[in-house]
Amino acid sequence: MRINQKQPQRDGQNSSEHRTVNHILKELLTVCMWIVFGALTLWGADGFGLLFSSPSVPYNVSSQVDFPEVYQIWQSRDAVFVDARSAESFHQGHIPGAINVSIDRVVQYLHLLPTDKETLLITYCGSITCPNAYQLMNVLMGEGYQNVKFFPRGLRDWQALGYPVETE
Repeated sequence: MRINQKQPQRDGQNSSEHRTVNHILKELLTVCMWIVFGALTLWGADGFGLLFSSPSVPYNVSSQVDFPEVYQIWQSRDAVFVDARSAESFHQGHIPGAINVSIDRVVQYLHLLPTDKETLLITYCGSITCPNAYQLMNVLMGEGYQNVKFFPRGLRDWQALGYPVETE
């Protein structure tokens, strides 16, 4: 009889161990899913993640334009300014005359850009911490535009210097 009494305990222990193993496996699966989600967010499945940069277009100082030159270019209308932010952010305020080509919908908005691939395009986004202007510059160069620069300081610093902003 003692053997029979121990058997239910052993079954209970196996059941408890089985639940523990299942719980660990579920937790492990959850962690793995978050790792994959994080990787897709940072590098992107389509090449537009937060850390994406095109290896074919190296970053150098000549690919950016800054104050006061960017304002002079805007005043002389020697370039098309391209806002890489969302449509909602664009409507709340943008550099006057800019075109909105949201980084997450580039292909849908390419028709808004000049057909002349030699036209100077200056991409920008919200601030110096936003990677969208640089990413958009790379994408546009990949689409064949030959004269693309990015304005790294973005709209926030543009406004801070008292330059005009347009809303819709």
